[in-house]
Amino acid sequence: MGYDGVTLKSSISIGKIYSIHYFEYMSDFSFGGEMHNFWEFICVDKGEIGVTADKTFSLLKTGDIAFHQPNEFHSVQATGKTAPNLVVISFECYDPAMNFFRKRILKIDDLERNLLANIIIEARNCFDCRLDDPYLMNMPQKESPVFGAEQMILN
Repeated sequence: MGYDGVTLKSSISIGKIYSIHYFEYMSDFSFGGEMHNFWEFICVDKGEIGVTADKTFSLLKTGDIAFHQPNEFHSVQATGKTAPNLVVISFECYDPAMNFFRKRILKIDDLERNLLANIIIEARNCFDCRLDDPYLMNMPQKESPVFGAEQMILN
């Protein structure tokens, strides 16, 4: 009797990572906006922010995550009430499953929040740059990254 292996299927495959950021902004921070041909999400770790996606404005609070689809103009500004902390990750993905995230704002729980925190930790292990520079356009890889750090981010 032989073993039959199972080939696991990926629901969402990430092609490239363009940015992984953790920002601790001042309460008066404002980012005028940008548009690019890859996905991005912004998650509020602390405080609140205003996000514009195309012409739609939304107020995000702690635990909210908003997705920006490719070629969608988006901007962010602190509300002036609190100094917000944000996780922002941008990536390439062409899988049809990403359609679920178009124009979506979701709420994350503690488990998902910890997963994002782990991505930030692993990014520090494999990229040779600051993760708090909003104008950083390239993330150079470390010459000797921690083994498995990139795999953990990909997972």
